[in-house]
Amino acid sequence: MIDDEESIRYAVDAGLEFLGDYDVHFAKDGKAGIEDLKSFSPDLLLVDLVLPSASGMEVLDAIRNDPDIRRPTRIVLMTGHSDPLPGQHFEDVGIDRILSKPFKLEQLKTALFD
Repeated sequence: MIDDEESIRYAVDAGLEFLGDYDVHFAKDGKAGIEDLKSFSPDLLLVDLVLPSASGMEVLDAIRNDPDIRRPTRIVLMTGHSDPLPGQHFEDVGIDRILSKPFKLEQLKTALFD
């Protein structure tokens, strides 16, 4: 998970603990997240759109273009924006779902597993 908001990281960690036994890794900014993805290949990735040092879109670009990064099976873009991808489709940017902030546990579960 790549998000600079501690409260969101805490909520996702608690939610995933409730949903099952998941090994959750966190990065607090985009550049750290990109570097982590070079050495750790998650099955699921939650990435915030607005991040310090490198945006969520830059993280997605790195996933698409850096041969050292394996694309996670599912990528969920988290955002508080009402229209985070104007004129673009999920496939254009390499995501599977958008999770609007703030979100509830059921919305997290749907974004990750449905």
